[in-house]
Amino acid sequence: MRHWGFIGLLALAACAATPEPEPKEPPLTGTIALGSGACEGLCPVYTMTLYADDTYLLNAGDNTIKPGRSRGSLPVNSFRRAVEALEQYDFDTFRRFYVPTERANCPQTITGLPTADFSRVDDENDVRTFVTFNTGCVGFSDRDRLDRMHERLRAIFRVKELVAAGEPPRPPRPETEPPVQGLGGI
Repeated sequence: MRHWGFIGLLALAACAATPEPEPKEPPLTGTIALGSGACEGLCPVYTMTLYADDTYLLNAGDNTIKPGRSRGSLPVNSFRRAVEALEQYDFDTFRRFYVPTERANCPQTITGLPTADFSRVDDENDVRTFVTFNTGCVGFSDRDRLDRMHERLRAIFRVKELVAAGEPPRPPRPETEPPVQGLGGI
């Protein structure tokens, strides 16, 4: 019986010496959306919504790999990295609109460029932030920060692989003249 008491005392001492586990970060909730509007060229038109579980919904329009709606998954922690990018660039301090009609936020405009839309919605934490940015707006103080955040989110959302941009492929043109070979008789 004496051994049981000693074992109990050791067990109690072991529990007292074990530090409490560090608190886990609360799970992330909500959505982050990234979109791009039409331009005078071949800009991709899309809206991509990223969910807290790293899944996405893509609404692809003109000049994209596959127009229409699709769903998929991004690499683990993509949503967390997107939230960190928004925090790094102080997303909640941007103005709502950077468009030519808002002269204070867009003093000069280069026409023909697409509009980028960003949003962060998290109803559980009462967060609703939206930014519309005409990429032709220049000459304002937030421009560099918006550009860097836009590029970072495009990389996290894997826009180049999932959405694509540019001219659709064309069939090869038939050659009208034989190709020049060598140095041309020099």
